[in-house]
Amino acid sequence: MSKPVLELIRSEVRSLQEYHVAAPPSRIKLNQNESSVELPNEVREEILDRLRAMPWSRYPQTQAKLTTALRDALELPDGTELLVGNGSNELIQALLVAVLEPGVNIVIPEPTFLLYQQFAAILGASVIKVPLDPDLTCNGDRILEAVEAENARVVVLARPNNPTGICMPIAAIDRLLGRTNALVVIDEAYAEFADDTVLGLLSEHDNLIVLRTFSKAMRSAGLRIGYLMASACLTNQVAKVVPPFNTGVVSLEIAQVIIERRELLQPGIDATLAQRTWLMSALEPLPGITPIPSQANFICFHTEMQPRRVFERLLDAGILVRDVSGYPLLGDCLRVSVGTAEENREFVTELNRILGEQ
Repeated sequence: MSKPVLELIRSEVRSLQEYHVAAPPSRIKLNQNESSVELPNEVREEILDRLRAMPWSRYPQTQAKLTTALRDALELPDGTELLVGNGSNELIQALLVAVLEPGVNIVIPEPTFLLYQQFAAILGASVIKVPLDPDLTCNGDRILEAVEAENARVVVLARPNNPTGICMPIAAIDRLLGRTNALVVIDEAYAEFADDTVLGLLSEHDNLIVLRTFSKAMRSAGLRIGYLMASACLTNQVAKVVPPFNTGVVSLEIAQVIIERRELLQPGIDATLAQRTWLMSALEPLPGITPIPSQANFICFHTEMQPRRVFERLLDAGILVRDVSGYPLLGDCLRVSVGTAEENREFVTELNRILGEQ
């Protein structure tokens, strides 16, 4: 592309690296925190029956049916409204578009999900990064200090955090919400795998926004459905930024069936939790490996062997994990998604073999 044409692109965009997760060919894919368990056949058959019967030639009329089902399933408090999006990433972007502008500050911990920083930079906002503590926990007091010192308008916290898998305590989030007027956004993409949730705080704090997705525990990463929960005064404003008809009739109907038949998904969630426990116990005795306790469907682990070398050797064996050694504080780390029992055994066996050859 010629320089004059490139200069038509905003400088904030030109300065960014494209968000991209490499997906080289592999026989065992454990790099994107997808569900290792597919939807039950009973749910898939009901989805197909409904899709055959529905009109595809019409625009989607409303999200009310799905938001009502979600409200009932999550037992949300009165006054909390939902907004459905084309994946939670769309809603994160819409929320930040509604809030951020040049000269406005946003606080995020570091390391965390990269898209928060990416979206903020595109909007010209200043990103205030608060490093995690040495044990990779998020320090609520230091987050609050940064918000107050920088007069930040918004804080974004992933809970459990990605890529570490650690949850900031609910009590710390409650304190933060009560001591700041900034918007506090909690991304609960992995909430179904965690011990607790911040949803109970929605009735107490109207500056709280919670995001969730169908991509992880709901086993529908290809569906691209996410949702935002907050007080009506906030959801009404964010809705102005979301494009009309942002979610198609097919995705909405599939999500509807999944929520209605959610009891059939619980055994798969339980299986993932059991495999996470097994994987932690299998990694702990390996020489030079220190896994980080996780409340998500992945485990980040330190390796005394050079992480890129371990990554490449695993890939040579057909096993794809995520190299997160480029993140701050994680220079000696890789991240592995919790797979099936067979996938996890193969991963641990191959990792152990690689470590023994160094």
